[in-house]
Amino acid sequence: MQEKKKKVVFLLSTGYAGSHFLSLLLGSHSRTMHLGELLVMKKPQPEAGHRECDFERGNILSGITPADVPRIYDLIYSRIDPKVEALIDASKKPGWACRFLDNTTYERKYIHLIRDPRSLVRRWGLRSTPKKRRQLRWKLVRTFPALAASIWLARENDLWMYRWLMQNQAITRFIRENRLDANLVTYRDLAKDQANEIRRLMEWIGLPFEPEQLEYWNKDHIGTQKRNYEWVKEQKTTQHFDLRWKTELPADAQARITGDRRVRNYLAGLKVAFTEEGLRRAGDAYARAEDVRAASRTSQTF
Repeated sequence: MQEKKKKVVFLLSTGYAGSHFLSLLLGSHSRTMHLGELLVMKKPQPEAGHRECDFERGNILSGITPADVPRIYDLIYSRIDPKVEALIDASKKPGWACRFLDNTTYERKYIHLIRDPRSLVRRWGLRSTPKKRRQLRWKLVRTFPALAASIWLARENDLWMYRWLMQNQAITRFIRENRLDANLVTYRDLAKDQANEIRRLMEWIGLPFEPEQLEYWNKDHIGTQKRNYEWVKEQKTTQHFDLRWKTELPADAQARITGDRRVRNYLAGLKVAFTEEGLRRAGDAYARAEDVRAASRTSQTF
């Protein structure tokens, strides 16, 4: 009998979409492992935002260098409990996942985690600087030259909206052009109903949902973990739902986002809808291969 393939689950998202939270929930199963942002292994030292990671414990990643990246999952699987069937990699970037497209050793699955653009516009705006805005304008102009005039004249909040659209469209193109086995989850759905969303994703991954996954702080994780999740562990709850954009993002900016034709067309192609609490999944945009050609037409909205 042919041996069952091990799995690697790639989480794809923008920044601040909840990828570490989702990775911890998925990686708290008895037969999975949370790796966090394995992308940091491209560099000799972990990035500053991940200094609390415990890569050395148990020799899971001890001695692994950037040169070992092409076989990094082989090395990890060779060092962990054989009962682990799926590694959860929250590196987020399609470019990282693209490195392993030709690796048929493992069954690869891809989750597109998407957060409401109103939330991300508010969050990115908190760290906005003239230099960042100038760099973003140039990047958007290079990517979408037909919109150069609009981009140069765009308000700051609109720039972040275009950034959200550009990054999520890149994820959608990566999934559809490579006909990947993918699923979609929204931050709003995950925050409001962890049990059903994690159960749905685990069944798709091929493992039975374990209620203990929801209490992820009880599992001894190895991998990157962000500092701002420590307060969640201390409270021992997953019932945190960030809706600060509703009061902190100006109403006119919210209206421009929800009324933007490009944003609405893109979300319609994903079968995702705006609600007063964020984005809600209304269908399975990545469910069937025969949908790829028709759906891809709505992903190119710029």
